[in-house]
This record gives sequence, C-alpha cells and structure tokens, in this order.
Amino acid sequence: MSQDRLQALRGELKRQGVEAFLVPRADEYQNEYVPAADERLSWITGFTGSAGMAVISQREAALFVDGRYTLQGEQQIGDQPIELENLDGQAIAAWVCDQLREGQSLGFDPRLHTEPGLALLKKRLAERDISLRPLEQNPIDAVWRDRPHPPCGAARPHPLVFTGEHSREKRQRIAGLLAEKRVDALWLPNPESCAWLFNIRGDDIPHLPVALANAVLYRDGSATLYLAEQAIGEGVLEHLDHEVTLVSEKGQLFEDLRRRHANKIWVDASISNCWTLQQLRELDLQLLLERDPVIEAKACKNSVELAGSRAAHERDGAALCEFLCELPSAVQNGLDELSAVQLLYSKREEREGFRGNSFETISGYGPNGAIVHYRVSDQSSLAMKAESIYLCDSGAQYPDGTTDVTRTVALGKFPAPAKEHFTRVLKGHIAIATLRFPLGTCGEQIDAIARRSLWEAGLDYAHGTGHGVGSFLSVHEGPQRIGKVATGVALQPGMILSNEPGFYLTGQYGIRIENLVFVKESADYIGFLEFEELTLAPIDHRLIDVELLTKKELDWLNRYHQRVRDTITPLVNEKTAEWLQKATEAL
Repeated sequence: MSQDRLQALRGELKRQGVEAFLVPRADEYQNEYVPAADERLSWITGFTGSAGMAVISQREAALFVDGRYTLQGEQQIGDQPIELENLDGQAIAAWVCDQLREGQSLGFDPRLHTEPGLALLKKRLAERDISLRPLEQNPIDAVWRDRPHPPCGAARPHPLVFTGEHSREKRQRIAGLLAEKRVDALWLPNPESCAWLFNIRGDDIPHLPVALANAVLYRDGSATLYLAEQAIGEGVLEHLDHEVTLVSEKGQLFEDLRRRHANKIWVDASISNCWTLQQLRELDLQLLLERDPVIEAKACKNSVELAGSRAAHERDGAALCEFLCELPSAVQNGLDELSAVQLLYSKREEREGFRGNSFETISGYGPNGAIVHYRVSDQSSLAMKAESIYLCDSGAQYPDGTTDVTRTVALGKFPAPAKEHFTRVLKGHIAIATLRFPLGTCGEQIDAIARRSLWEAGLDYAHGTGHGVGSFLSVHEGPQRIGKVATGVALQPGMILSNEPGFYLTGQYGIRIENLVFVKESADYIGFLEFEELTLAPIDHRLIDVELLTKKELDWLNRYHQRVRDTITPLVNEKTAEWLQKATEAL
C-alpha cells in the first residue's frame, strides 16, 4: 500500500515540477491535533505520532521524529522503503541536500507551515542553490482518493459559569494591549485563541473542544469572526454581541481589514501559516510580528477557571481510582492494553460533564511502556499479566477543566532496578511540587531540579518536564513549559502545568509520574511563587524505595496521600474506598 502511495505521490510531484515534497503533521490552523482530512503524514508513512515530518523525493523517502517517537516510528514504518531520522532542522536540510542537486526545488504546502518553522531549512537549502517552492495544490490531496471531508461542526457558547469572564470584557482587555502597541488590529489564526476570546467551543478537532475559526480583533474591541456557515447556530448568534461580526467566507476577513482601513496588524508568525502572511502582505499592511497576546492571557486562569479545574480533577481522580482499584482483577481476567483504555474510559463516562479524552490514552505494559508516546492498537496491544510494570497516561475534557495524569503501577513481580528508577523519578516529581521560586522564573530555569536525582545515577529522559494545560481547551497549551529548551516565558499565577519526570528502559518498562499543578503566590514570602496540586490519585507504594527518600520528601508524599484519601473517598464506591485506604497509607 505504501509503495503504491509513494509512487502516486512521485507522479504528482513530477507533474507539478518539483523534485521532492515536505510533509508535516499539520493543518492550516497549526493545531496540535488535526482532523482526519489533514492526516497526510500518517497516510503516506503510517506514522501516527503527534509530531513529525517526512520528505519524499523521486528516489527516497525519510521520516523525521524526535526522541519521544523513535521506537514508535521504527514500529510503524516497518519494512516500508522509508528511512527514520532525528527530527531536526539541520538533519532535514542535510537529507534534502543529499537528494537534490543545485537548481532543483523542494515543494511545500504554504498553508501547513509557518515562516519561522521553515527559516532554517530555507537558509540551508539556499546555500546549496536549492529552492523551497510553495505549491498551490497539496500533491498528497491530489492523489488521496478516499480523503475524508474536512470537519464542520456547530460552534456553541461556553457559559460564564465556566469562563468567569464575558467575551466583551476579554476583547476590551486585549484591545487595550493593541492600543499600547499602536496597532489597528490583531490577527487571530488559531481556533484555541478564538475559543477563549469569544467563549465558544466545538467538536471539529479530536480531543480539542474547538470550532475551526479565525478572527480579527480591532483596537476598539470589536471583532470579525470567521465560522463556516454550517457552524453558526442560533445559540452562537445570541451569545455574541453586536460588536462581533460573523462571516462565513474566510476571504471576507482580509476584505474586512481593508474596509476598516486597518494599516498596522499584530500577527504571530509562529502560529500563522505562510499563505496567510502572504495574503496580508499583498494588502500592503504593516505587520507587527510578535506573540499573540491571547495566548498568555488564556494561560493565566482566573479564580472561576481554577475552581472549575479543582472540581474536574476531583471527579477525574475518582474515575482513575476506580480504574486502578479494578486493574488487578481485570488483569487476572485477561485484560490487555487496549481493553484497559476502554475500562478507564468507561469509568470517566460515569462522571458528570465528561466530554471525551483530552488526548489518546497511552496504555503501555512492560516494554511498550518504554515507548514514551506509545499509542496502542489492535496489532500492538499486549496481554497484561500479574507481573512487570504498567504505565497509563490519560486525560479528560470536562466543561470546567482539562485533566492529564500518568500513573505507573506494579502488576506483580517486577525487575529489581525499577524500584530505584521509580524512586528517582518520584524524587524529581516532589522537587518540582515543593519548589518555591522568585517572580520572573522561567520553566527552563527549574527543569534540572526535576532531573537531578536521575542525573546523579547517569540517567535522563528525552521529553520535557512540564507543559501548559488549558481550561476545557488544549491539554498542551503554551506559552509556559518546563524543559531544557529556553522559552523566555516567566511562570505566572494562574498558569496550569504538568509535572511529569520519567525514565524509560528500552525493551523492559517505562516510568512516569504526572500531576497537574497551578502556579500561585507564595504564602510565606513576598515576590515568590509556588505550585499547588490539582491531580488526585495514589502513587504506587510498591515501587518506592523509602531509603532513597529524605524526610521532607516522605512528608510530602504522606500529606499528598492524605489529601487524596480525604477528597476522593466520598466520591467512589465502597470497594474503591477500601482500596484507597490501603493505597494511601502513610509510609
């Protein structure tokens, strides 16, 4: 099948006059999760991870993935004629330069890439006189005969009881920033920014409750919002005030800028695709290329959103605890990785407000747990036994909050080194959970604290320590994060992040302990911040080497388990309550 698709694509590349084509996992909105109609990378390579890039030339093909997806990439490529390479701008450029000669061109779809994302590749190719050429038609779309239709669901209002702030108040707040920058309008290319600013949600993207939308916000607080005609229901019309103009043709957004005599436009080039920037430039507009101010505004949750997140995590914690309680007996009855996903989903379905998973559950038993972002399938699902280690990373969407939690549990006898590995991961988790840090601290400045215990043993993990999380929005939200890569983004009160150090022993097991936390002002020191836990679920005692924990770390663990027991016990059935009592006993 892959060979047939590669051959068809190469024929189309020849027709369009390019020697190779760049295939990202992206849609025109730069969403992390993409609709089925935009799963071009999966269609041509079989790779289903959330981040990757392929280059298809007339002779060869290569898939580029980062450290999270190396093992998954190897498995999903299989025996296809596709090389697996490290996802790096330098590596992609080097591969293309090996394949193409001077004067030839690498084609790309300008709707699926950003200018900053292509800058390094463009520079390296230019040094070899290889051009990066935008194509009017995506060549994969031309040969993908059974491509699904793009989604177009109905948008719906997101009530004030969950948002804590009217859309008009948000628009006026952001408009004040436009006035400070002396710009006439803000271009909003991303559905998440539109969802937050206009207090609307939808179901167009898997795991992400948004409607596909773009918008322009003007300095007076008025706005033009693009929604496809089928997405505009009476509820949305009643919800939005007269200062918001709805249009159903995307081109009208550009015409509206001209009609309103907007001359200087604030645009975030990191989330605006190349095609859109070209349209704006053709209007002869002056562009202020800075980060979308909505991104930081929505990252700092208000008191209503934080209260909602606490409530959502209580219900979600209860579902997870019932799952963990039933897990041993389910394993005895023949549970496999895929049916474990279904069991956990059924527990969440019973909880008020559940709207689906916030991402595809990672359910990894034994060696599959060592695949950092493993996605279980009918073909890969392992039968689980009363031995070894099981890693489950899952999350849910509720109208009042988004959850993301990882627990690693022993199903029986496990390899001896796992206890030390687990405890060192736990020490890193506790180090972040108990950290107090001054205002202005960025996530990259505290990442090493989570890794210290692992580093002392010559160990590490190939992913970030924490990512931002939205409020009934994306489970991976910027701009805040905790990781080795510099962001320059200071952590601020109200930001929600994950705390998820890990360790992965290829071919044996994976370990990750993940809670969501939010940033708050320190109660003890002026000018300092700290974290408060949102996630409520036991951490497996059986995998902890108490001798490796300090008294401070042990005290934190016992206090956390006391809080889990006190909060979750009233929300679960009698059997789970009994299990919870033992699972949270003080060490």
